[in-house]
Amino acid sequence: MKNKIVLYSFIIIMAFLFIEPMIFTLISSFKGNTEIFGSPFSLPEVFRFENYVIAWQEANMSRYFLNSILISMSTVIVLAVVSSMASFALSRFNLRVNKFLALFFLLGMMIPMHTVLVPVAYIIGAFGLKNNLVALVLLYVAFSLSFSILVLSRFMKGISASLEEAAIMDGANYFQIYYKIMLPMSVPAIATVSIFNFLGAWNNILFPLLFINDDRLKPIALGLLNFSGERGSEYGPLMAAIVITIVVPLVVYLLFQEKVEGGLAAGAIKE
Repeated sequence: MKNKIVLYSFIIIMAFLFIEPMIFTLISSFKGNTEIFGSPFSLPEVFRFENYVIAWQEANMSRYFLNSILISMSTVIVLAVVSSMASFALSRFNLRVNKFLALFFLLGMMIPMHTVLVPVAYIIGAFGLKNNLVALVLLYVAFSLSFSILVLSRFMKGISASLEEAAIMDGANYFQIYYKIMLPMSVPAIATVSIFNFLGAWNNILFPLLFINDDRLKPIALGLLNFSGERGSEYGPLMAAIVITIVVPLVVYLLFQEKVEGGLAAGAIKE
């Protein structure tokens, strides 16, 4: 009993430490500078919704927000299609080259992103792909592909081969097996990698900082950086912009929380 009290106390303290900054940011987003510094942890005397109006309209967060939605969703869709097809081939086809390909994709996770920035910058410049959202999506896909394939191939290996054999006996080809059997059964794993890929694309600031100069094409992370520089003394609108930035990843995670947990338990599936 004593151990449980200590454990629960520790969990409550840790939960408070993680949640408290978010609560402080949310409350401060409705305050002015005087209230934020005078009574930082109290509720606002008057809720200043105009802070959100300033962040959304005057600071162009609405444009950055839509750019991030477009980039993140495109990245997730492309990765889901490409990685699931590659994982199907790696996990279900008994080819000699599969071990080499699996090792190749695994190495992709071992190489730090910063070590390849120079060649990536050279390629982007040589092909004239600066200020191009498609190039940004392709970069996110390339750097997330190894993780997605590793998770999905492990999941698909756990699916019973008897389903595949029965489908072949019924006359199904490999594309039909992939589309009608493997893909629906892999939804938990696909949802898991999609959540991580979405968060990665949404929060990434390095590639936009290097390759996006056009203000109309900036994603929300880069827009928030500019906003904090231009309006660094206006903490109310700045906190409102931060809330706008984090609300979408939080909602997406809450909506797909059960799928994520199911995907993380992929190793539990046995033939």
